[in-house]
Amino acid sequence: MLTGITTELQEISWTDDSFDLKNAGDYHLSIQIGLDGFSYCILDTRINKYLAFQNIPLAVIKPQFLSRKTESVFDRDERLGALYKSVSVTFSNNKVSLLPREYIKESQVEKIASFVNEVTRIEEQHSDPLLDFGYLLVSSYPKELMGVLKQKFAEFTFMHKSVPLIQSVAAQRDEKKNTLMINFERKYVRMIAFKNGQISLYNSFYFKNEADFLYYTLNIWQNLLFDPQRDEVLVGGFVTDESGYLKQLRKYVSNIRFMKPAEGFNYGSLFNKIQKHQFISLLNTYSCV
Repeated sequence: MLTGITTELQEISWTDDSFDLKNAGDYHLSIQIGLDGFSYCILDTRINKYLAFQNIPLAVIKPQFLSRKTESVFDRDERLGALYKSVSVTFSNNKVSLLPREYIKESQVEKIASFVNEVTRIEEQHSDPLLDFGYLLVSSYPKELMGVLKQKFAEFTFMHKSVPLIQSVAAQRDEKKNTLMINFERKYVRMIAFKNGQISLYNSFYFKNEADFLYYTLNIWQNLLFDPQRDEVLVGGFVTDESGYLKQLRKYVSNIRFMKPAEGFNYGSLFNKIQKHQFISLLNTYSCV
């Protein structure tokens, strides 16, 4: 049993009283799609206030079935059919490669990334430049899913979930410390380490229990020579405040805190009903558009 890990999120839905679909032309729609769920939030760009949030758990075992599930969500939610000022879509999976831009020609990117993560016949690759760090984040996604999105939206920004995660850590980390970001996914943890202000590690690990989690985390911590008293861990994703995983990690690392949504936005009182760190990548996507 994964104590303190929210492996099966319930459907969450709330709407601010001021939301009006007639004003969609002033709103930004942020969508996040993965095998474990479909989430979206709507931002009024005139006042920087979030007016709607929806999380729909999906029981999708294989990527080839995701497009059909996504279509069904679009079909039953009229808010997703409105004409928005702008739309962003983030895709969530663990088939990601972090490649240094300086040493790789553009024509070689997809070939090199495929050595790290197999790209199947139903998938295509996508590259997100991390300009502040000199890397390309190369990921894969189902071809049919992109087809569904292009039928739905005339224009949209597409990126991997890790882009807003990385930008969130960069904005919230203590610049005087080294930082390990741990984002709990449904079946694995995504870890990104910042050492001396630069990304020094990006990886994800499947785990079944606290022993697995501590093994991967502390192994990274020790190999990067992080200081357990001085350096820090930032946490996001599907983990609760009372998680046994974090209680165990606190035995070895002193500074552990949850990531927060980007400043400068009004999240409304309704957002107090959810733990915002669980949807940190979705809520911070607009800052990356």
